[in-house]
Amino acid sequence: MFNENEVAMFLLCCGIFIFIITKRREYKRIPYWELILTSFWVFFAAVTLTVAEGFIFPVLFNILEHVAYMYSAFLMLIWCWVTFRCAQNGGK
Repeated sequence: MFNENEVAMFLLCCGIFIFIITKRREYKRIPYWELILTSFWVFFAAVTLTVAEGFIFPVLFNILEHVAYMYSAFLMLIWCWVTFRCAQNGGK
């Protein structure tokens, strides 16, 4: 079964997903926007796996969920590192 907080998180991510789709042209102003959006997509996949594990393949989806959370955090770390390194070097 699934928890209410997992479904709430999934619904919040769906709202953010819709927002990103409608405003996708504006994200190109963010430095290295591909990394931050990929991080969100992987996070969204992890949240989806969290809900799905309550219905089918709980062990497999639990492992995939945690791998996706880790990869999403890693992408966000890379984005922060590249963005702030670039800012310290004067935009180079």
